[in-house]
Formats: sequence, structure tokens, C-alpha cells
Amino acid sequence: MKEIVAIYKKQYLFIENSLSAMIESIDTNEYDVLVKESLFSLFPALKASYKINKNLKQSTPLYTVDEEDKTYLGIDKSHLLERIQFREDNMYISNVYVNSRSGTLYITVVQYINEEYIVYDFELFALLKELSLVDGHEYFSKFTQYFYALFGFLLAAFSLALVSYAFFTIWVTLSTVDKDILSGLFRSIIALTLALAIFDLSKTILEHEVFYKSISRDYNIENKLLARFLTSIIIALSIESLMVVFKIALSDYAQMIHAFYLIAGVGIMVAVLSLFIFVMRYSNKKE
Repeated sequence: MKEIVAIYKKQYLFIENSLSAMIESIDTNEYDVLVKESLFSLFPALKASYKINKNLKQSTPLYTVDEEDKTYLGIDKSHLLERIQFREDNMYISNVYVNSRSGTLYITVVQYINEEYIVYDFELFALLKELSLVDGHEYFSKFTQYFYALFGFLLAAFSLALVSYAFFTIWVTLSTVDKDILSGLFRSIIALTLALAIFDLSKTILEHEVFYKSISRDYNIENKLLARFLTSIIIALSIESLMVVFKIALSDYAQMIHAFYLIAGVGIMVAVLSLFIFVMRYSNKKE
């Protein structure tokens, strides 16, 4: 939802001009005929429409693609119009809001003409698709959505497997007297850290590609995901480095240079990640 609103804000003038052109192209004298026959097919993003008379009461049924709901006839609509400020062309375009019936984002356009108000409710996501602000073929999008869902859940399952391995390692370490307890605990911590990183990757894939599918690639989702994933990997490598230092300190100091190389490599990764985050934030502020 946030991404849909972000696209709307970025393309606000274009969307407003397009909506104005759509409404102005409708022959209001033939409204009753058009709304029953072809209006919804001409504008797929249009989901509902009705008229309000000069007494501020609904004078037509609530027209939708599938039905005409006459239960709203004669209902007072003054509360919807009392705060509206019409433009010079006698048109009003609302802000984005969540429709109570569908739970999706909508925009309402009200046109004042011949002492009547004509209300048009547009679904924002469908409107963005209609205006080519959202790319993608319907069937291909479904295929990629299912594909991402499959691998997202597989990654989540693998993350749970790592968590199970971590607890199993702790149990084996504590139940075996001659086992290296410190090494076992470190392995468990590394497994848990990697499980967290993989689950975070799974969550991001499912969130942005399946359940709340990403609408645009202009908001650095991949960059944020990469930064978070690398952070988890760096934490795991840091723990591994610490474990190597302890092992060498207890056995053979001559091998300490290898621990130094590992720690130096982690330090380089931290420096590169810091530079990456700095560049990413700077580019966001510049935009």
C-alpha cells in the first residue's frame, strides 16, 4: 500500500490530469445510458458511480460493474460535499483513501454539472495499471508471484531447520561431557544468526513479491534487503572469527595470523557495507 501511495504522490499531476481528461470525455447527458452499458468497460479502474441531486440526496442507484444497488437512493450525502472545494472546471479530486467495502485504495472524483453532482470512484491500483504507471503482464505476474512464494516459503523452512540444528547442537554439547562446550555454543549462535538472516530474506521476498507485491523498483527495496542480509552475514563471520581466536589461543599461537586475516576480512566487509549504506542514503536524499 505504501508503495502505491508513493507512486501516486510522485505522479500526482499526471494522474490528476488523466482523471480530468477521462471525466471530461464522458457525455453527462447520456450518463444514465453510459453507466449501464459501456462506462465501466471504457474505464476499467472505475468501480462505482452515482448522482447526487441539488438537494444533496443520492438520485440514482449505486452503479458498479456487476449491479445497481438501489438501497442508497434518497440517502443524504451532504456530509460528503460540505468540505469539498471545486476547481474552476467544477471538478473535485479527492486524496487517496481506503474504501470501506473492498479495503483497497481509492480516489473519488466529483463533477458538478447542471446543478447535480456526479461521483466516480476509481480504484488506485487499477488506475495506475491503466495509466501504464505499473508494468507487467497479468499471467506472467501471477507466475512470478507463485515462484517467489515457493522459494520464499522454502527459505523460511530452511531457516527453521537451522534453528532446529542450533538447539540440537546445544543439547548435544551440554549432554556430552567431553564435548568442546565453547565450540558447540559458538556453532549454535552462528546457526541462529544465519537462520535470522535467511528468514529476513524470506520475509522480504514474501512481503514485497507475494502478499504486498512491489509495484515499483524505484524505492531501493533491493538495496535495503542487501544491507540487512550482509549485516547478518557480517555478524555471523564476526562470531566465527572470535571462535577461531579462542581456539588458536588455547592451542597454537603460531596460527594466529590466520585469525588476523579472517578478522581483517570482516573489517573490510564492514567498511564496504558502511560505504554502501552512506551512498544509498545520499542518493535517496538527492532524489
